[in-house]
Amino acid sequence: MLIRMAIALLMTITGSLLAHAQNRVTSEGWEGFATRSPEDKLERCVLYNRTIDALNTSPYDMIGLTRDTDGKVGLMVFYRPRTLTRAEHVGFTLKINDEPPVALDGEVPSDFHVASGAIPATAVSALRSAKTIEVVTEGHAIRFTVSNVGPALDALETCVQDNAR
Repeated sequence: MLIRMAIALLMTITGSLLAHAQNRVTSEGWEGFATRSPEDKLERCVLYNRTIDALNTSPYDMIGLTRDTDGKVGLMVFYRPRTLTRAEHVGFTLKINDEPPVALDGEVPSDFHVASGAIPATAVSALRSAKTIEVVTEGHAIRFTVSNVGPALDALETCVQDNAR
């Protein structure tokens, strides 16, 4: 009986690790995963400017790049707790390198992060060579020094192609 339980536990652990590995996405300096609906359909792919382990340790002061099944690129920006006020519709600005700020729409689903809608193609193009990304939401500015954003955007595109099947 103990042997059967041990085998069942091993199969459960191995199966969940395999599923996690299948959903993992990486690009130099960025890590993330593909998210799925309860019906097991791809929702989007996400890459964060830190490792998954660091994300699990602290989901604050970081940025995430997203790409949905329609190919639209978005941002998730994570502030400190209790920085923002939850809202379904919020305007914020995105400044990439020394380019002029771009006004974006999004939502604040928690008191510490904002998720954008689709980013205009001109801003996505500027993101490819980004060295700094600054976001201002509800008067709160946060700035990130980033690298390898272009390859990360390419990895998101591949993630959507590979997981949308």
